[in-house]
Amino acid sequence: MDRAGVKGRTSLIVRYVVSIASVALITGLRVAADRWLGNHHPYTFFFAAIAVSAWYSGFWPSVLAIVLSYLAADWFFVPPRYALDFHSYGLDDFLSLGGFLLSGLVIAFTTRALEIAKERAEQKQLELAREIVERERVQRDLERAQEALRHHTSTLEERVEERTAILRQTIHSLEAVCYHIAHDLRAPLRAMQGFTTLLVKDYAPHLDQTGEDYARRVGGAAHRMDRLIQSLLDYGRLGHQQFSISKVSLDAQLDAVLAALAGRGITKEAKIEIDRPLPPIRGNPILIEQVLSHLLSNALKFIRKGTAPRVHIKAEKRNEMVRLWIEDNGIGIAPEYRDKIFQVFERLQPDEIHPGTGMGLAIVAKAVQRMKGAVGVESELNHGSRFWVELPLAE
Repeated sequence: MDRAGVKGRTSLIVRYVVSIASVALITGLRVAADRWLGNHHPYTFFFAAIAVSAWYSGFWPSVLAIVLSYLAADWFFVPPRYALDFHSYGLDDFLSLGGFLLSGLVIAFTTRALEIAKERAEQKQLELAREIVERERVQRDLERAQEALRHHTSTLEERVEERTAILRQTIHSLEAVCYHIAHDLRAPLRAMQGFTTLLVKDYAPHLDQTGEDYARRVGGAAHRMDRLIQSLLDYGRLGHQQFSISKVSLDAQLDAVLAALAGRGITKEAKIEIDRPLPPIRGNPILIEQVLSHLLSNALKFIRKGTAPRVHIKAEKRNEMVRLWIEDNGIGIAPEYRDKIFQVFERLQPDEIHPGTGMGLAIVAKAVQRMKGAVGVESELNHGSRFWVELPLAE
């Protein structure tokens, strides 16, 4: 038998020994008090032995204490003494015996019930203590996880900010480099244009028709390259220069752009309709002039042959924004190109049909972005286009 079994059996024997000893002790006390009690209260003292047995030893040892108490009381204190004479019991004797047995059982059962309740309470208390310990452990783990998450979040934010700053610096440097390269390229191109013009003008008699055509082609290519570089300069300037934002009159800006286009003969034979007054906006006058100039130039330039240009300009308020519409009757834009036309060097028409650099709408998108606005287009091929620009409303 293992040690746990031996210990359990020893504990059981001790409990029964305690019950027997309790009855013996109470018997001795009752014998000592017999001179005063005589034949009265033969069972009363033994309730103490039953209670002690039930409290210390448990239910079955207390039942043993009840039996031994009855036998001891009947033998020593119930007349005729020193004899177990059941057949001579009267009604009172049976009532007294029944009351004793019932009271003893009540003490045993009550003590057992209290013991069970105590064990359950201790078990619940133990479970509660374990749950508290487990919750405290989970809470500590959660706090450590939250702390680690905060640390990782802070580290990630710092890395994102650092890399964003490096990226911005790189983009700024690239824009500045492109700007200076484009600026420096204009000088040799202008020299090429000048010498080509002098060649055609002063040395035309010494050139045959093919040589003169070549010279003119070189001059035209240099001129187109100069326009492209100028567009790159304009686009690069939008990236790294600072532009102040203020209240701007769309009516005044539109009149200035139309006057400039008319001076270049672009608005000739065009019908332009404007829904006035146009609401004021918040923006930069120089950027707004660039936006209007490119959009109106495109609306008047990309027209089917033999068709007079018609342009309708209107504006509508949208909460705290103003959306300016520029509608034309031009050649329109196919659906697959609507998202590409605002990118750099995107051209939908060959240079021989409609000369250009492919930078106009890219400049428009960049300028609108600098003014915290948006730009878009609604168009169908051969059914005209509806360009819109959305900028903050001026109070």
